[in-house]
Amino acid sequence: MNLRTVIIVLTLLAAATLPIAVRLSVAENITQPLRIKPLENIQKAVKPLKAKKIDVALILKTKRCVGCDLREINLSGLDLSGADLRNTDLSRANLKNTKLKDAKMSGARLNQANLTYADLDGADFQECDFQGADLSNAQLLNTNLAKANLSMATLNRTELRDADLTGAKLESANLSNATLVGAHMTGANLTGANFNNAVLRYADLTKAVLIKTNLKGADLSLAIMPDGTTVYGTTEY
Repeated sequence: MNLRTVIIVLTLLAAATLPIAVRLSVAENITQPLRIKPLENIQKAVKPLKAKKIDVALILKTKRCVGCDLREINLSGLDLSGADLRNTDLSRANLKNTKLKDAKMSGARLNQANLTYADLDGADFQECDFQGADLSNAQLLNTNLAKANLSMATLNRTELRDADLTGAKLESANLSNATLVGAHMTGANLTGANFNNAVLRYADLTKAVLIKTNLKGADLSLAIMPDGTTVYGTTEY
């Protein structure tokens, strides 16, 4: 056997043993226990985000705070006419006597907010959440409330003349003594709502849901009822 042949044989033997060595190396690593960091260390590493400090003065100056967290904020008596507060969370906020005339409020959360005596004329509240909110004595002339959720809201003596309540949810809402002359309520859910002594003249209730709805003493003169008929004079329907 010459030198060349010996080199070839040794090369072949080395190539054959290489996969075995690799497998042994991997097996050794697998048998080693995994090092797991304590949960406390992981929790410390993940620091909570600091809440954004809301500057009321800045909101008044810019009249813009889109998507902000304004929960429980006190904006009572302030003039925010024309403000852009779309998709803002105003849950449980104090907006008593606040001016939000022509404001952009679509998608905002106002559940359990205090909106008594607020001026909301011409504002856009499309798809807003007003669940449990108090809008007693508020002004909502020609206001857009399409697809808004007003379930369990209080709208006692509220002015809703020519308001757009198309597809709105008013389940168990209190609208006693409210004024809804010419209001658009097509497809609105009025289940369990209280319209005691409310004024609904010329209101459009086409395809509205009136299950257990209280219309005692309500003025439905020339209103269009769910079945398309028109009511003449005051009726309990």
